[in-house]
Amino acid sequence: MADADTPFVHNAWYVIAESREIGRAPIARTVLGHSVVLFRAQGGAAVALQNRCCHRSFPLVHGRVEGDTIVCGYHGLRFDTGGRCVEIPMQKSVPSAVRVRAYRTVEKGAFLWIWMGEEESADETALPHQEWMSHPEWDTCGGYLHVKGSYVHLHENLLDLSHLSFLHAQSFGTPEYARAPVETKIEGHDIQVWRHVECRLPPIYAEPLGWVGTRARRSSGSQFVAPGLHVNTGIFRNLDGPQDSAPVLPTVKVAQLITPETQHSTHYWYVVARNFARGDVATSDFMLEQQMAAFSEDVLALERITELSLLEGTCQVQQISLPTDKAGVLMRRHLKSLAELEQH
Repeated sequence: MADADTPFVHNAWYVIAESREIGRAPIARTVLGHSVVLFRAQGGAAVALQNRCCHRSFPLVHGRVEGDTIVCGYHGLRFDTGGRCVEIPMQKSVPSAVRVRAYRTVEKGAFLWIWMGEEESADETALPHQEWMSHPEWDTCGGYLHVKGSYVHLHENLLDLSHLSFLHAQSFGTPEYARAPVETKIEGHDIQVWRHVECRLPPIYAEPLGWVGTRARRSSGSQFVAPGLHVNTGIFRNLDGPQDSAPVLPTVKVAQLITPETQHSTHYWYVVARNFARGDVATSDFMLEQQMAAFSEDVLALERITELSLLEGTCQVQQISLPTDKAGVLMRRHLKSLAELEQH
């Protein structure tokens, strides 16, 4: 199975930044162990280049953007948006081999996605963007967390809904969760886990819905979509009210945008979308605050696991898997096979 030491899957789309972060001034971000410099060309298109001048490895982010070029702040080499060096101040001509890598990017909704793998393999139709992330029929809010842990373990955590009763006992978990029957749906590389729980909803959902103290059916699903995207879904039915009063059940969808930074650190963006309490800013603020508290509990767990693994190593540790870990095990095997395929 894949673990923190498994090579990254490069032939996949990952979020590298929120669109609002990128302007004319260059910024740098580390993705899959590589530093990338980002800026916008004069026409507004996002540019992503290797953040290392091919002359003496000075980070291009410390240079300046001029027109549609970026100038190295060390010796003044100038690179265009395709990574080609177009000027070396110390000589009249520029050899064609003098260049830095330019990465394929796609801007969709609020995010910039990057392809770190083979250029000829980049397929924009495979972009794992979910339309509801920016659809007018859904209200959205979101945030970012930096995780000092492996992206593999974060994906596994999001497939493991049994921990809601314990790790999230003070946020959005309920006692019934861990004992609820598990439905695992596997279709090719589409891996999903569902639970249907009768409970009193936690405040994050009960308060916006006006269901405080009422019995509800909470259907929760977790889906591994791609190395850079995980989707969690919550569908709610009020068991104390009319059963056929709502043509569309209240639903929350969460896009977990997961991008490896290094083997032991991860960029973690998330978008929370809902189809109820539309247009209510106070509801968005409340749900986001509650969601951030819950996700911070996940981060704490992953970081403690990473700290212990780095301290003691993993060679002598025998980890067991439970039947409820089936989806996580399959996901880790899938990531391992993708990584091994790129090694050949």
